[in-house]
Amino acid sequence: MEVIRKIISADLLLPIIDLPWAHRDMQVELIVIPQVEKTSCKRDVSAKSLKGCLKEYANPTLWEKEQHAWEKNILEKYGHI
Repeated sequence: MEVIRKIISADLLLPIIDLPWAHRDMQVELIVIPQVEKTSCKRDVSAKSLKGCLKEYANPTLWEKEQHAWEKNILEKYGHI
């Protein structure tokens, strides 16, 4: 991808873009970056599911704490729900 950079007078851009008054009558750097076409994100039917892939890192002893973690955090931060 080729990027084009050029220093030009901001007055040349006024017909194209609305510039703030602070940038008018100045030299500005114009950077042109080509827009890349986005490919459609189709799901691959043969892809494996990630469901359960982190199961080996689960800690059953923390499950009880996780159930009330949000309420506990709000109480600590704000003092009420």
